[in-house]
Amino acid sequence: MADDVVGSKVADLQAECEEQARKNRFRRQFWRFTHAALGLPAAVLAGISGATGLSSADARIPAAVLALVSAGLGAAIAFLKPDVHQRAAHARRRAYLALEVEARFALTQAASSSAPVPLIVYRDLLERRRMIIAGQLDELVQRITVGGATAEADISE
Repeated sequence: MADDVVGSKVADLQAECEEQARKNRFRRQFWRFTHAALGLPAAVLAGISGATGLSSADARIPAAVLALVSAGLGAAIAFLKPDVHQRAAHARRRAYLALEVEARFALTQAASSSAPVPLIVYRDLLERRRMIIAGQLDELVQRITVGGATAEADISE
């Protein structure tokens, strides 16, 4: 009975990873849109204000207003850093997708061998989830790259 509990927990973790990957896909799209929505008008307004200011002496006030709006949009981009948020959401999405695949593999492996999911596998999946939540994606990649080969060797022996 306890073996079924671990398998159901891994299945719950798999579903959670699918949901988090979907949410991070949405976040990436949001930040990409935000970057374009702020950056494009800032560039256009800067160009228009420069052309307006050079066209005649009477147009200096509208040119100054356009330049201030453009600077405000540029400041918003610098403050919000949508490109950083976009990259972070993309990295988290990829990490959650990888974790979801690992959970699915653990469930498939357990089902094909008619054995329960080992508790150590579930613990490892939870540790990876913790690392994603904490933003330790570089360490997670390093751990999977270095630790994955030794873990597979231990299982096969």
